[in-house]
Amino acid sequence: MAISTHISDERSQDQDRRPLLLVCNWSATDPVWDMVEDLSGVPWQPEGIRTELVEPSTDISAQAQYLADQLDQQGARALLLIGRTRHEGPARVQLRAEIPQENGQRLSHDGPGVVRSTAPAGQIIEAATKARVSIIASSENEADDGSRLLYEILSRLDERLETPAVALIRFPHSMPETAIAHTVKSAIIVMTQHLSNAPRY
Repeated sequence: MAISTHISDERSQDQDRRPLLLVCNWSATDPVWDMVEDLSGVPWQPEGIRTELVEPSTDISAQAQYLADQLDQQGARALLLIGRTRHEGPARVQLRAEIPQENGQRLSHDGPGVVRSTAPAGQIIEAATKARVSIIASSENEADDGSRLLYEILSRLDERLETPAVALIRFPHSMPETAIAHTVKSAIIVMTQHLSNAPRY
């Protein structure tokens, strides 16, 4: 998977101890926001956090494995998936994903029927609401690459005491880019506010 990395000249990737959050637009044809707000080419990131953009892929299983590996190996500490919803109205924090199907048949026969996102949805909604964005929690599994990616990532993660935060937020086509930006920024701050720096080697 291609990953867009932006580290300052003073820091190498090995020396940078800030926790890393990955952001993935799952749709290559309709990305909702690229996080680069000026001509610097550097994604927006809050103080003390690194953010990196993961390019979308048509191979959902391979991308899910790549992202799950990043989280399992603690190269990344959290993951935010962003994309579109088929509904108009508010943005949606998707709380769950069902096992993917094709032509009415499950793509896997040994995976869980349902997985649940691990990010603090209530805090994300509260923060985005304070930024004056219309947003709700949704248990609907929209049958698209976003839900499949969420399912496959969560079902591949190793079980351990500290589960990484994984969230999926959907935006309607009518939502302005400024509202999308406020929502993504709010979610990143919430998902990373309790993360500690990486250990020194």
